[in-house]
Amino acid sequence: MVSLCRRPAHTAAAASALPLHEPPCANRPGSPKTTFYRRSLPAHLVSFTSTDGRQLFKEALNDGFAEGYFNLAGNFTVQSEPAYCGPSSLAMVLNALEVDPGRRWKGVWRWYSDELLESCRPAADVKANGITFDQFLCLASAHAHVVVKRGAQASRAEFLRDIQYVTRRDDVFMVLSFARGVLGQTGDGHFSPVGAYHPRTNRALVLDSARYKYPSWFADVDLLYDALQPADPETGRPRGYFLVSRRDPPHAQAPGQQLPGACPVDLPERPAD
Repeated sequence: MVSLCRRPAHTAAAASALPLHEPPCANRPGSPKTTFYRRSLPAHLVSFTSTDGRQLFKEALNDGFAEGYFNLAGNFTVQSEPAYCGPSSLAMVLNALEVDPGRRWKGVWRWYSDELLESCRPAADVKANGITFDQFLCLASAHAHVVVKRGAQASRAEFLRDIQYVTRRDDVFMVLSFARGVLGQTGDGHFSPVGAYHPRTNRALVLDSARYKYPSWFADVDLLYDALQPADPETGRPRGYFLVSRRDPPHAQAPGQQLPGACPVDLPERPAD
């Protein structure tokens, strides 16, 4: 089973940067001996909080391509487990859409959190290995209206149009399922939502759910598209992206399609620009 949000590989260089004293958790049975505090972004990715990143965001906002950012930022969720990037990204988007989960979170409150999103696979398996593209679709479709695009099913031009579409609105969000290695990052597959688009440089802002590992970052849209194409070693199929919006008012129901490894869902057409 391949983890979608894989723990980073241990390296001598990383170990040399560790503090002299291990944190208490390192002494627990079964805990890894080596620990990490974040990773450095590859040079071609622009940190959201850097001077350049702030300027890119200001310009994106002024150009009208960050309309949904504040809904996402106000509900940003750092994944509570290293393999929870899928459920965490979905919880963030559902809360940004103000979807009522209809179930208790804590106390008297109803709210989405990644550990409460019940997947199409056992909870212990999700905690250890994460979820696949189809399983994210299964999970998201139980709570929202989902348009799904896998790998080359969407062209580069369509992917760009979809990014422009979602970043000009605050009622639909894009969640990417991508291969980190294509971007020069460590780890394997990952899920995270898109928060903004900078048309002058053709960069998109990815709100990385693994904030303990990487900050949010701007990446070239063509490179992001390339990162959607590699096959997931677990399923042998490419990754892709999802457009998630509220189900109310309800959309017209089309005949369902059973996807390999997923529950029955309806696959609507991409919203018109």
